[in-house]
Amino acid sequence: MANTANARPLSSYKGGMSVRVTGFEGGRCCRSRLLSMGIIPGTIVHIINGNGRMNIRVRSSQFAIGHEMTNKIMAIPVCDCNKCSAF
Repeated sequence: MANTANARPLSSYKGGMSVRVTGFEGGRCCRSRLLSMGIIPGTIVHIINGNGRMNIRVRSSQFAIGHEMTNKIMAIPVCDCNKCSAF
């Protein structure tokens, strides 16, 4: 697994990227909501688009998550290419 010290909020990634969730910054309520959607540390999230609400795919499900929630999900790029490493 890549270095989790470089984890950034999910909201900082672009559409078309795949990231691995490393943890959450939110409280118990936020964590509970994310866990109920299957978003747990280690899960790969595919970002469909990120205009306002972020549309993501987790396993075989799709979700629209608001900006506040995406700021609380910490993630790292799945690959080490320049496209995925760039802000």
